[in-house]
Amino acid sequence: MTKGAVLFSITACSAFLTYALAVTGFPYPADGAALFGVAWLLLYLRRLNRYNGLTFALFGLFTTASVWAGVSIWYGLSGMIFALLAWDLTAFEETLHGLLNRDDVRKMELAHFARLGLVTSIGFAGVVASRLITIELTLGSALVFTLLGIWGMSALVYRLRGGA
Repeated sequence: MTKGAVLFSITACSAFLTYALAVTGFPYPADGAALFGVAWLLLYLRRLNRYNGLTFALFGLFTTASVWAGVSIWYGLSGMIFALLAWDLTAFEETLHGLLNRDDVRKMELAHFARLGLVTSIGFAGVVASRLITIELTLGSALVFTLLGIWGMSALVYRLRGGA
């Protein structure tokens, strides 16, 4: 189940970015995004997971540059969310392969998917709220609020994992 979700996430993140770049009028970067998605799929299928963090970071930079160049923020957000899901699910799949007791794998997968759905929904709601509510902030205060948001989300995930 996790493998299918990883394949879907990688395909979706590259498809969103490829489509957005093509519609915006950037055909060569769109081809690059499609090829990057194919390369990420090949790395995953070949089990070269040590490059997973690098591909996620490069995809994040590529998405950021695309949004800066004029691609719709919603396509960029969708591509980034699917890239984040692919990265997280690949790391989770590695954890599952290291288990000695394979009895509760299905239950662990469902619990992980529930946590991912909750965190993704909260993040998406935050983006929607930030698009609807306009507040003038200085760079310093915006960075403080961003760090507080990241800390809050990581604390939520830690508690959902049963850490405290």
